[in-house]
Amino acid sequence: MGRRTGPILGAGVLGLTLALTACAPDAADDAIQLVGVAMPTTTSPRWIADGENVTAQLEALGHDVDLQFAEDDVPTQVAQIEAMLDAGAEALVVGSIDGTALKDVLARAAAQDVPVIAYDRLIRDSPDVAYYATFDNARVGVQQGTSLLQGLGVLDEAGEPTGVTGPFAVELFAGSPDDNNATVFYEGAMSVLQPYLDAGVLEVASGETDFATIATPAWNGETAATRMGALLDTHHAGTRLDGVLAPADILAVPILEVLRTHGYGGADQPWPVVTGQDADVAAVKALIAGEQHSTIYKDTRQLAEVAVQMVDALLAGREPETNDVTSYDNGVRVVPSYLLTSQVVTRDNYTQVLVESGYYTQEELG
Repeated sequence: MGRRTGPILGAGVLGLTLALTACAPDAADDAIQLVGVAMPTTTSPRWIADGENVTAQLEALGHDVDLQFAEDDVPTQVAQIEAMLDAGAEALVVGSIDGTALKDVLARAAAQDVPVIAYDRLIRDSPDVAYYATFDNARVGVQQGTSLLQGLGVLDEAGEPTGVTGPFAVELFAGSPDDNNATVFYEGAMSVLQPYLDAGVLEVASGETDFATIATPAWNGETAATRMGALLDTHHAGTRLDGVLAPADILAVPILEVLRTHGYGGADQPWPVVTGQDADVAAVKALIAGEQHSTIYKDTRQLAEVAVQMVDALLAGREPETNDVTSYDNGVRVVPSYLLTSQVVTRDNYTQVLVESGYYTQEELG
């Protein structure tokens, strides 16, 4: 996914846009400040876009930026942050790989009076996280669970029960256990799905429903694909699978390929209802083709804007804007946060949500 720097959706962040414009530094009066931006990986298109958007917006305000991707290797990310501090970074924006592995290097940042913004993934077990910029991740999970039920016909478009009783055969996947968001997504989805599991409307033939069992380390698509293949061979041989809760497109797309090799996608064996998240190009193309049912759109331009506003305010000695000061306890302190709103995207609304907003061009989506 390329850099998204077009118009930003939503009146909720309009004030942030104005604030960023108003506080742009005067190069004649202010020394250029270095900001370190540590992102987890380039294996997912969304993280590339995040890094590019944060960098572009910080540079537009006159800051120097050191952008690094750690390729899902924790020691590499720690070393990158240490190098940023050595280079004189005056603030850090960190999309962590392991939410519990940065305590020591963040303590060093605190000792140097360098504020840390946790970006989309909550950094845990550290008192040295100043603020958190993210989406309402519990709502993302609720949206995924609701979309799965809507795709199965259990809920209507308004989210109301249709009276359909199934039973529908589903399997559940979760994200990486070292990513705090993965647990929040799971809990949000299960808050919607559990009553239907209890009532027998949904059935998980494998019996694998707890987070520890269905988690996918490092959000690895190949790992998810291997597990999907084993589930199909062991629990769904000769029986139809109706739905898959996939918490991100990076898992959903490989899962779809395994389903294809097992005969799904034809007239005799329609695709199961498969969810996702991040509106990656490959997933949106699958959605347009009628293969993936839905994805959750999280506008990385908005998230970058929030993080940049936080950094710029802190460097200017001001308190950043937040809208949640109770939800995100990282095990040491409740981290003041700004939560953005996500949106469900389906084949029916992808043009309006993704193309008309300027997030993608129609050519990019084929």
